[in-house]
Amino acid sequence: MDNPNQSPRNEYIPISEERRLSLVEKYKRRSLSPESLIIRPGLRKLHIATIVLAFGLGGYFALYADFGGKETCFSPIRRFYRRKVNEYWSLSEEEKQQLREQGRL
Repeated sequence: MDNPNQSPRNEYIPISEERRLSLVEKYKRRSLSPESLIIRPGLRKLHIATIVLAFGLGGYFALYADFGGKETCFSPIRRFYRRKVNEYWSLSEEEKQQLREQGRL
């Protein structure tokens, strides 16, 4: 192994300068063409779906996943979330009094 960048699996094969220049030109022509810079609609949809999935899974693990009875880094967020959900779905004392007066409670 005379070349320090050479690895046992990827042996260095010398090429002529003319061939190297033609490969460089081919690379530039393919990678810098206007068609290669366009994001295809299918990839855009995949990218959006990946972002939505990542946020959904992150929210699930932060708020609902069961990590056992021990305290985790998500515990304060979970307590806050549960408190807000319970406040939203429960009646205040004023609302309970109004329902009692109406005979509904």
